Amino acid sequence: MSKYTISNAFSQTFRFPIWKIEIDEKSKLIAIECRDPQNTLPYISVMDFDGLVHLDHYILPEKEWTLTAIQGKKVILKKVSENSPVSPGLWMIDYTNPTTTSLFHQYQYLGILNGYIQMRPQHITSGFELYFSLKDQEVLTSIPTEIKPFENDVVFPLEFNAEKPGFLQHYHNEDLWISKCHDHFLWCFHEKQQDKYIVRLLISDQKQILDEAVIIRDLDLKLVQIYFQIGCQIFLLTHNKQEFVSYLV
Repeated sequence: MSKYTISNAFSQTFRFPIWKIEIDEKSKLIAIECRDPQNTLPYISVMDFDGLVHLDHYILPEKEWTLTAIQGKKVILKKVSENSPVSPGLWMIDYTNPTTTSLFHQYQYLGILNGYIQMRPQHITSGFELYFSLKDQEVLTSIPTEIKPFENDVVFPLEFNAEKPGFLQHYHNEDLWISKCHDHFLWCFHEKQQDKYIVRLLISDQKQILDEAVIIRDLDLKLVQIYFQIGCQIFLLTHNKQEFVSYLV
């Protein structure tokens, strides 16, 4: 029996459609922003790669706040406006204790580094960059040279346009996507069933299929991006955008 199998890691359903997902691969944390369709107010949830929810639908007071990153215990939010993509407002929330926050109305968010938030005062359009230390909770004018960008090793499958392998010939796929995990391949595609679509995921080596599973059913339309992958774990939204699902491969 092959050691390469597809197994469900978790499935979480949220009250409202999911707008944004941010990852901290090192801490194995996922921050999710949902929006109430009636008033567009945002709700923030935090869960880990095992599906355990640590912060459940924490409501933000204004619709202008949006999720931009998660790093360690800190959920990082920035403020946006209808008139400009850059608005003053930077907010860090400790997901283990949401009442513990750092809020800066007078700064613009520029980006996230490893351990720091890069920002700029409200009325300055270039230069004069400052750095908020997530560890020490203080604003610095410079950072040590060893500080690096905050990066996650997130992989998206590539569309496969070459000749279909022989072991996939019997599938009536509408498209074909491929990614890799260690020394085996992941194949994913939409398959028409009457007036709906299913999404099928397969694991193979270079010669044969090792395991397969239907990971989404009853789609009205094909998904533009089926999943994203971190290591040998994939993550995806179902068609209603309220269910977030993960599989180990």
